[in-house]
Amino acid sequence: MEPIIIPIISVHRCCKIIDGYIQKEQVIDLLNAYIKQNHLEVKKVHEDDERYGWQILCDTIDEFNDANKLDFIGQVFDAQYITTEFDYDFIDEFLKKYNFEDVQQEIFNQLAKFSSDAIKAQQEFSARLGAAHPKALEEWNKSIDLFRSRYYSEAGNDIRKSLEFLLRDILKNGTSIEQQVKGSGKDLLKSNLGKYLSSKEINKINITFLINIITSITHISNEKFKHGEPTGLSEKDLRFYMNETFLVMQRLLDIEESKK
Repeated sequence: MEPIIIPIISVHRCCKIIDGYIQKEQVIDLLNAYIKQNHLEVKKVHEDDERYGWQILCDTIDEFNDANKLDFIGQVFDAQYITTEFDYDFIDEFLKKYNFEDVQQEIFNQLAKFSSDAIKAQQEFSARLGAAHPKALEEWNKSIDLFRSRYYSEAGNDIRKSLEFLLRDILKNGTSIEQQVKGSGKDLLKSNLGKYLSSKEINKINITFLINIITSITHISNEKFKHGEPTGLSEKDLRFYMNETFLVMQRLLDIEESKK
Protein backbone atom coordinates (compact mmCIF):
# COMPACT_ATOMS: atom_id res chain seq x y z
CA MET A 1 0.00 0.00 0.00
CA GLU A 2 1.30 3.43 -0.91
CA PRO A 3 1.94 5.52 2.21
CA ILE A 4 -0.73 8.12 2.91
CA ILE A 5 -0.41 11.22 5.02
CA ILE A 6 -3.48 12.38 6.90
CA PRO A 7 -3.39 15.75 8.70
CA ILE A 8 -3.47 15.07 12.42
CA ILE A 9 -5.74 18.08 12.96
CA SER A 10 -8.39 16.47 10.75
CA VAL A 11 -7.99 13.17 12.59
CA HIS A 12 -8.47 14.87 15.97
CA ARG A 13 -11.49 16.76 14.68
CA CYS A 14 -13.04 13.42 13.68
CA CYS A 15 -12.15 11.94 17.08
CA LYS A 16 -13.86 14.79 18.93
CA ILE A 17 -16.94 14.37 16.75
CA ILE A 18 -17.01 10.63 17.49
CA ASP A 19 -16.65 11.28 21.22
CA GLY A 20 -19.82 13.36 21.09
CA TYR A 21 -21.83 10.30 20.10
CA ILE A 22 -20.19 7.50 22.08
CA GLN A 23 -19.78 7.02 25.83
CA LYS A 24 -16.25 6.85 27.24
CA GLU A 25 -16.59 3.17 28.16
CA GLN A 26 -17.60 2.33 24.61
CA VAL A 27 -14.72 4.37 23.20
CA ILE A 28 -12.32 2.22 25.24
CA ASP A 29 -14.03 -1.00 24.14
CA LEU A 30 -13.94 -0.02 20.46
CA LEU A 31 -10.28 0.98 20.58
CA ASN A 32 -9.18 -2.17 22.38
CA ALA A 33 -11.22 -4.40 20.06
CA TYR A 34 -9.69 -2.69 17.01
CA ILE A 35 -6.15 -3.01 18.39
CA LYS A 36 -6.68 -6.72 19.07
CA GLN A 37 -8.36 -7.47 15.75
CA ASN A 38 -5.63 -5.78 13.72
CA HIS A 39 -2.73 -7.07 15.86
CA LEU A 40 -1.48 -3.52 16.36
CA GLU A 41 1.56 -2.99 18.54
CA VAL A 42 -0.28 -0.31 20.49
CA LYS A 43 -0.88 -0.39 24.22
CA LYS A 44 -4.51 -1.13 25.08
CA VAL A 45 -6.50 1.37 27.14
CA HIS A 46 -7.20 0.50 30.78
CA GLU A 47 -10.85 0.45 31.78
CA ASP A 48 -10.16 2.82 34.68
CA ASP A 49 -8.38 5.43 32.53
CA GLU A 50 -9.21 8.83 34.05
CA ARG A 51 -8.81 10.91 30.89
CA TYR A 52 -11.80 12.28 28.99
CA GLY A 53 -13.08 10.10 26.17
CA TRP A 54 -11.83 12.43 23.44
CA GLN A 55 -8.37 12.50 25.02
CA ILE A 56 -8.22 8.71 25.13
CA LEU A 57 -9.39 8.53 21.53
CA CYS A 58 -6.93 11.15 20.23
CA ASP A 59 -3.94 9.88 22.21
CA THR A 60 -4.51 6.25 21.23
CA ILE A 61 -5.25 6.83 17.57
CA ASP A 62 -2.09 8.96 17.34
CA GLU A 63 -0.15 5.69 17.72
CA PHE A 64 -1.90 4.08 14.74
CA ASN A 65 -0.36 4.36 11.31
CA ASP A 66 -2.33 6.60 8.94
CA ALA A 67 -4.08 3.71 7.21
CA ASN A 68 -5.40 2.39 10.54
CA LYS A 69 -6.39 5.90 11.64
CA LEU A 70 -8.54 6.15 8.52
CA ASP A 71 -9.86 2.62 8.88
CA PHE A 72 -10.89 3.06 12.52
CA ILE A 73 -12.72 6.32 11.83
CA GLY A 74 -14.34 4.74 8.76
CA GLN A 75 -15.56 1.72 10.69
CA VAL A 76 -17.15 3.95 13.34
CA PHE A 77 -18.76 5.99 10.56
CA ASP A 78 -20.07 2.86 8.81
CA ALA A 79 -21.55 1.68 12.12
CA GLN A 80 -23.82 4.76 11.93
CA TYR A 81 -22.89 6.29 15.26
CA ILE A 82 -22.80 9.76 13.68
CA THR A 83 -26.35 11.05 13.24
CA THR A 84 -26.18 14.85 13.02
CA GLU A 85 -26.07 16.02 9.40
CA PHE A 86 -23.17 18.50 9.78
CA ASP A 87 -20.92 16.01 11.58
CA TYR A 88 -21.93 13.21 9.22
CA ASP A 89 -21.02 15.30 6.16
CA PHE A 90 -17.64 16.33 7.62
CA ILE A 91 -16.50 12.75 8.26
CA ASP A 92 -18.01 11.52 4.99
CA GLU A 93 -15.96 14.08 3.03
CA PHE A 94 -12.87 13.27 5.09
CA LEU A 95 -13.12 9.56 4.28
CA LYS A 96 -13.73 10.14 0.59
CA LYS A 97 -10.77 12.52 0.35
CA TYR A 98 -8.37 9.85 1.57
CA ASN A 99 -9.92 6.93 -0.34
CA PHE A 100 -11.18 5.09 2.71
CA GLU A 101 -12.69 2.17 0.78
CA ASP A 102 -9.42 1.35 -1.01
CA VAL A 103 -7.44 1.63 2.21
CA GLN A 104 -9.94 -0.53 4.08
CA GLN A 105 -9.71 -3.28 1.45
CA GLU A 106 -5.92 -3.24 1.56
CA ILE A 107 -5.93 -3.51 5.37
CA PHE A 108 -8.35 -6.43 5.12
CA ASN A 109 -6.04 -8.20 2.65
CA GLN A 110 -3.02 -7.64 4.87
CA LEU A 111 -4.89 -8.86 7.95
CA ALA A 112 -5.95 -12.03 6.16
CA LYS A 113 -2.36 -12.66 5.11
CA PHE A 114 -1.08 -12.03 8.65
CA SER A 115 -3.60 -14.43 10.09
CA SER A 116 -2.36 -17.16 7.78
CA ASP A 117 1.24 -17.11 9.03
CA ALA A 118 2.11 -15.65 12.45
CA ILE A 119 -1.29 -16.24 14.03
CA LYS A 120 -1.52 -19.71 12.50
CA ALA A 121 1.86 -20.65 13.97
CA GLN A 122 0.81 -19.40 17.41
CA GLN A 123 -2.48 -21.30 17.22
CA GLU A 124 -0.72 -24.49 16.14
CA PHE A 125 1.71 -24.21 19.06
CA SER A 126 -1.17 -23.59 21.49
CA ALA A 127 -2.87 -26.71 20.16
CA ARG A 128 0.36 -28.64 20.57
CA LEU A 129 0.61 -27.68 24.26
CA GLY A 130 -3.05 -28.58 24.54
CA ALA A 131 -4.49 -30.53 27.42
CA ALA A 132 -1.14 -32.13 28.27
CA HIS A 133 0.35 -28.86 29.52
CA PRO A 134 -2.57 -26.62 30.62
CA LYS A 135 -0.57 -24.25 32.87
CA ALA A 136 2.12 -23.77 30.23
CA LEU A 137 -0.60 -23.11 27.66
CA GLU A 138 -2.33 -20.52 29.86
CA GLU A 139 0.89 -18.56 30.42
CA TRP A 140 1.87 -18.86 26.74
CA ASN A 141 -1.43 -17.37 25.56
CA LYS A 142 -1.21 -14.58 28.13
CA SER A 143 2.33 -13.70 27.06
CA ILE A 144 1.33 -13.34 23.40
CA ASP A 145 -1.65 -11.09 24.21
CA LEU A 146 0.44 -8.95 26.56
CA PHE A 147 3.26 -8.55 24.04
CA ARG A 148 0.83 -7.37 21.37
CA SER A 149 -0.49 -4.82 23.86
CA ARG A 150 3.08 -3.68 24.66
CA TYR A 151 3.02 -4.89 28.25
CA TYR A 152 6.59 -6.06 27.79
CA SER A 153 7.55 -6.85 31.38
CA GLU A 154 4.44 -8.94 31.90
CA ALA A 155 4.84 -10.70 28.53
CA GLY A 156 8.49 -11.53 29.22
CA ASN A 157 7.70 -12.86 32.66
CA ASP A 158 4.72 -14.92 31.50
CA ILE A 159 6.58 -16.66 28.69
CA ARG A 160 9.28 -17.60 31.20
CA LYS A 161 6.57 -19.04 33.46
CA SER A 162 5.21 -20.96 30.47
CA LEU A 163 8.65 -22.51 29.96
CA GLU A 164 8.89 -23.29 33.66
CA PHE A 165 5.52 -25.07 33.73
CA LEU A 166 6.47 -27.04 30.63
CA LEU A 167 9.71 -28.18 32.27
CA ARG A 168 7.83 -29.21 35.42
CA ASP A 169 5.45 -31.32 33.35
CA ILE A 170 8.20 -32.96 31.32
CA LEU A 171 10.52 -33.59 34.28
CA LYS A 172 7.60 -34.48 36.57
CA ASN A 173 8.50 -32.20 39.48
CA GLY A 174 7.60 -28.78 40.88
CA THR A 175 11.06 -27.26 40.68
CA SER A 176 11.98 -23.78 39.41
CA ILE A 177 13.86 -23.33 36.13
CA GLU A 178 16.99 -22.38 38.04
CA GLN A 179 16.97 -25.68 39.90
CA GLN A 180 16.13 -27.70 36.78
CA VAL A 181 19.35 -26.61 35.05
CA LYS A 182 21.63 -26.49 38.10
CA GLY A 183 24.11 -29.37 37.97
CA SER A 184 26.11 -30.92 40.78
CA GLY A 185 29.60 -29.44 40.74
CA LYS A 186 28.52 -27.25 37.80
CA ASP A 187 28.20 -30.37 35.64
CA LEU A 188 25.14 -29.57 33.50
CA LEU A 189 24.74 -33.21 32.55
CA LYS A 190 23.95 -33.95 36.21
CA SER A 191 21.13 -31.41 36.37
CA ASN A 192 17.49 -32.53 36.27
CA LEU A 193 17.21 -31.44 32.66
CA GLY A 194 20.63 -32.83 31.76
CA LYS A 195 19.74 -36.28 33.08
CA TYR A 196 16.42 -36.22 31.24
CA LEU A 197 18.02 -35.19 27.94
CA SER A 198 20.70 -37.85 28.37
CA SER A 199 17.95 -40.45 28.80
CA LYS A 200 16.58 -39.28 25.46
CA GLU A 201 20.02 -39.88 23.92
CA ILE A 202 20.60 -36.21 23.13
CA ASN A 203 24.22 -35.39 22.28
CA LYS A 204 26.19 -33.92 25.22
CA ILE A 205 27.11 -30.81 23.25
CA ASN A 206 23.46 -30.18 22.40
CA ILE A 207 22.46 -30.72 26.04
CA THR A 208 24.93 -28.06 27.14
CA PHE A 209 23.81 -25.74 24.35
CA LEU A 210 20.13 -26.05 25.25
CA ILE A 211 20.70 -25.63 28.99
CA ASN A 212 22.86 -22.55 28.39
CA ILE A 213 20.08 -20.96 26.35
CA ILE A 214 17.54 -21.68 29.09
CA THR A 215 19.94 -20.24 31.67
CA SER A 216 20.24 -17.05 29.60
CA ILE A 217 16.46 -16.80 29.27
CA THR A 218 16.12 -17.13 33.04
CA HIS A 219 18.80 -14.51 33.67
CA ILE A 220 17.16 -11.97 31.35
CA SER A 221 13.75 -12.66 32.87
CA ASN A 222 15.01 -12.18 36.42
CA GLU A 223 16.94 -9.02 35.55
CA LYS A 224 14.49 -7.32 33.19
CA PHE A 225 10.95 -8.62 33.62
CA LYS A 226 10.20 -9.82 37.14
CA HIS A 227 11.02 -6.55 38.91
CA GLY A 228 10.18 -3.70 36.54
CA GLU A 229 10.41 -2.33 33.03
CA PRO A 230 12.85 -3.89 30.53
CA THR A 231 15.07 -0.79 30.36
CA GLY A 232 17.92 -0.98 27.88
CA LEU A 233 16.12 -3.47 25.63
CA SER A 234 14.63 -2.46 22.29
CA GLU A 235 11.44 -3.98 20.92
CA LYS A 236 13.59 -6.10 18.58
CA ASP A 237 15.52 -7.38 21.60
CA LEU A 238 12.23 -8.35 23.23
CA ARG A 239 11.02 -10.10 20.11
CA PHE A 240 14.28 -12.06 20.00
CA TYR A 241 13.84 -13.10 23.65
CA MET A 242 10.25 -14.19 23.02
CA ASN A 243 11.20 -16.09 19.87
CA GLU A 244 14.13 -17.86 21.54
CA THR A 245 11.91 -18.98 24.42
CA PHE A 246 9.32 -20.21 21.91
CA LEU A 247 11.97 -22.19 19.99
CA VAL A 248 13.28 -23.77 23.21
CA MET A 249 9.75 -24.85 24.13
CA GLN A 250 9.24 -26.31 20.67
CA ARG A 251 12.47 -28.27 20.98
CA LEU A 252 11.48 -29.61 24.40
CA LEU A 253 8.16 -30.81 22.98
CA ASP A 254 9.98 -32.45 20.06
CA ILE A 255 12.22 -34.31 22.51
CA GLU A 256 9.33 -35.24 24.80
CA GLU A 257 7.43 -36.76 21.89
CA SER A 258 10.43 -38.64 20.50
CA LYS A 259 11.32 -42.24 21.30
CA LYS A 260 14.32 -43.01 23.51
